[in-house]
Amino acid sequence: MEKSIDFVVDAYLLEDLPNFYLNHTSPLGKLPYPDAETSGDGTTNPAAGDGDGEDRLSALPDILCQHIVSFLPSTDARRTAFLSRRWRFMWCACPSFTFDERDFHGRPPPLLQWYRSRQNFIRFVDESLDFRRRFFNDLTVDKFKISMRFVDEVAPRLHSWIAFALERNVKELSIVAEMKDLIAIAEFFHPFRVPYTLPQSVFTAKSIQCLELVFCDLASAAAAAVQLPRLKNLDLINVHVTDSIFASILSASPLLEKINLSLVCGLERIQISCHNLKMLVVFKCSPLEEITVKSPNIESFLFRGKRHNPDKIDISSCRKLKFLWLQRASNLTDYILEKTTLHNPNLEIMILSHCSGLRNAVVNSPNLWMFVLFKCKHLASAKIEAPTLRAFEYSGHMITFPSMVSSPQMDAIIHMDGPEICSRWFHKLKQMCSRFDHCRTLWIRCEHETDLIIPHELRKRLLPQLKCLGELKIHVRRGGAVKNLAQLEDGVRWIFPGLKNLYVEADGSTHHFRYDGGEGPPGDLVGPTWRKCRDFIKQERDRF
Repeated sequence: MEKSIDFVVDAYLLEDLPNFYLNHTSPLGKLPYPDAETSGDGTTNPAAGDGDGEDRLSALPDILCQHIVSFLPSTDARRTAFLSRRWRFMWCACPSFTFDERDFHGRPPPLLQWYRSRQNFIRFVDESLDFRRRFFNDLTVDKFKISMRFVDEVAPRLHSWIAFALERNVKELSIVAEMKDLIAIAEFFHPFRVPYTLPQSVFTAKSIQCLELVFCDLASAAAAAVQLPRLKNLDLINVHVTDSIFASILSASPLLEKINLSLVCGLERIQISCHNLKMLVVFKCSPLEEITVKSPNIESFLFRGKRHNPDKIDISSCRKLKFLWLQRASNLTDYILEKTTLHNPNLEIMILSHCSGLRNAVVNSPNLWMFVLFKCKHLASAKIEAPTLRAFEYSGHMITFPSMVSSPQMDAIIHMDGPEICSRWFHKLKQMCSRFDHCRTLWIRCEHETDLIIPHELRKRLLPQLKCLGELKIHVRRGGAVKNLAQLEDGVRWIFPGLKNLYVEADGSTHHFRYDGGEGPPGDLVGPTWRKCRDFIKQERDRF
């Protein structure tokens, strides 16, 4: 018997219907299909509205209903067919399709169960697209995302699904061909082997504005045939692409505003000069050796190199940077850093991590409000001239700060590596603290409480004391509870006699010392400026 075109919801989506209703050849008339106001048992349908009998859901225009359903996963969107007869095929007309195989088996299941859920997923996608062709074939598709574990047998299916989206002038296309097999992942990186080869038609789709490709092979594409005139956002994650193909994509995409290259293999030397580019992310690409950025309007640049892979970065042509995050940028020298800050007066946030080329850093930036220096192992000094700086964090060995010009509202965090306790250490400690005496809040994280207990015989040589700081927060990372709390308080109070609030945190407990004019304990030990900064950093990490 031919399958009924009226069948709406697949068997594996229905959990509470009798088995005799779950035959794919059964006509829809056998199903207890509710109307707009009553459910199958005659009771009032919650979707029909409130107690006054007004059907507010069905009163919405179709285009708004379709927009609401487009935010649901495809499995949930298809269940809306049971709301009422008007909603019977509403999900088919949605401008967005998101198919994720993980919705069908959750955690890694046994092999047989995984095979069955894979077949259910493929059947679900095929039937969903078939309904769209039958009833709403003239409508376009704004967003199409497919995410599944790839095996060679599903390549023709993926090709047909991508073709369906391209034929309907898709604007946002996302292809995630996941690799779960450990052997396949090992072969993916060395030697490089990607199971799914993206069809050439993707590179000639003139309607695509956002393109996301994960675990795909782009190396076989014809460079001369690439045409993506409307592409604005490009995300390449765990893909294989050559320099020539990538250069062709850039030249064929004049409207590009955002590029994300994460764990990309095959790129060696790239030059990016897109005029409209606003954001560029380069994350652990191999064997990338050189990257040159000549986009005149770029505002955000995030780079993270590999641990043992020296990368050459050239951003000397950038003049409008507002956000700069460099991690393991081995060729970043004092001269390049100083020129970068001078050439980008609008720079607001700068994060430098594991940049081994820095020795005596000089930062002169009038609009910088957040600056992070993290584990730059050869750094000896940092001269900072940033009158609007409100959030500063340093982590590493003890360095000197010849100059520190910042906002009086600055919150500073200092992570100190384990020292060798001696008179020289305490002299450096006092010298460093003197640069942060004007801060609103200073937070020092040390290995042991003895790092901050200045011996009485050295105190005369370390005069004068620092009397401006009003709030200090100390976090002791090791050693459990603080054993010499009174000595620690005495040592800290000698350095900063003007303290109003002192917080000592260790082993999960916090001790609060309040002096003349001090306030009660706050909700947490991180100031409001740093809460905002850390939320921002977490947001950027989650995005990329």
